[in-house]
Amino acid sequence: MTRPPPKPHAPLYETIADRIEEMVNRGIFEPGERLPSIRQLHADYAVSINTIREAFALLEARGVAEPRAQSGHFVRTGPLICEGDEMDFPDVEAALPRDVSAPSLTRQVLLDGRRDGWIDLAAVEPSPELLPTERLAELTARRLRRDAASVSRYAYPPGLPELRQEIAKRIVRSKVTVGADQIVVTAGCLEAVFLALMTICERGDAVLIESPGFFLFYQLLQQLGLRAIELPCRPGVGVDPRDVERVLARHGGGSRVRAALFVPAYANPIGACVPDENKDAIAGILSRYDVTLIEDDIYGEMSWEGSRPRCMASFMDSGRAVLCASFSKTIAPGYRVGWLAGSEAIVRRVQHNKLLTSIAVSSPAAAGITEYLIQGGFDRWLRVARRKYRDAIAAIRATIHESFPTGTRSTRPEGGMVIWVALPPGTDTVELYNRCRAEHIVFAPGPIFSLDGSYRNCLRITATRYNDDVAAAVRLIGALSAE
Repeated sequence: MTRPPPKPHAPLYETIADRIEEMVNRGIFEPGERLPSIRQLHADYAVSINTIREAFALLEARGVAEPRAQSGHFVRTGPLICEGDEMDFPDVEAALPRDVSAPSLTRQVLLDGRRDGWIDLAAVEPSPELLPTERLAELTARRLRRDAASVSRYAYPPGLPELRQEIAKRIVRSKVTVGADQIVVTAGCLEAVFLALMTICERGDAVLIESPGFFLFYQLLQQLGLRAIELPCRPGVGVDPRDVERVLARHGGGSRVRAALFVPAYANPIGACVPDENKDAIAGILSRYDVTLIEDDIYGEMSWEGSRPRCMASFMDSGRAVLCASFSKTIAPGYRVGWLAGSEAIVRRVQHNKLLTSIAVSSPAAAGITEYLIQGGFDRWLRVARRKYRDAIAAIRATIHESFPTGTRSTRPEGGMVIWVALPPGTDTVELYNRCRAEHIVFAPGPIFSLDGSYRNCLRITATRYNDDVAAAVRLIGALSAE
């Protein structure tokens, strides 16, 4: 797969790494072939030796190059990249609104992941060592001591004004401009999505969703009595605007297709990031058919290199887009603090629905997150965490390559914390899951990411950490799948 052209204002080492990877992708350097030396590239690009070393470190993390003692860097001979040919995507031409029924397997996976002593590679939850736990606890306690009376009260919607102001500052980085009065604080991103669907849609409406898509979205649609139309979410690029156009041309917008629920930035489980030109095209199509975008941007802050991706909502009128996100994947899963941003009209209705469901978020948690954002440690912490996730994914992909059956392919995302694995045709990952359960290992089988049990030869592995236990679990999954 060809990488996009170098990003403007990208660090110099990243630009050089992009150029070398482009040459590898074009076959100028073959797998196993020696790459130019550090000194040669130092002379060719007229940059420092340290810059070239950083470029090679980035190529190693991406899985493009590998160092060999006393010999330099060579093009890595694996692992194979999943590009979608190995997957049974829904047929867009035959796509129809369908009732949603969440499979019992989803509940089994969620339950198994919480069993003591089991290795959980299914839950997308940051590893404790990658969270600023002590600093966040210290700041939360400080805020409680300073303002105990107000923090003990309900944080009624729309939520703490200071927190909404800080969130508005972060949203601007995604090219979406909203005021603090256009934000509602929620109990995590999933509640934000639920409130958006509840506010925008009526029972029986259809919603465009990605396939494979986040399995808990199916639970939300089922709970609200909504139907779904699946669109292929392909590795690397996500949803194709041509698919959106074909489906809406046939089914229309308004009451028939009311909303589109997409994860444009590092979609779970594929890890795809929709290119900006495609976001613009999709936004235009949705607007033309009067379909509201509900954008889950929970992984938007988790781009490993360069700046965070631009939101699809930034290409739409504010009255036709709702942005949802949280701090659960970055600094504090247990605090359950998220948000929803949209037009003033939508936000007023969301506040009412919030009062009818969970009433408010935890005041101490919201105050602690506010204090952390104001103190300015968030971006510094994110830079460290992003490198850790990048390295964990590279290490797990290498382990998959070494231990899974020949022909296995895996996605190589550039952000987020999940890997999608496509095993050879005929592999049954539901049967594989049951065998791994006997070994107290949990992963997410492919069929739970679709309406009809597709992707049976696929699975998702969470890559929030890499240690001896994780490596052993991945190798055992590979050994059992080979049988």
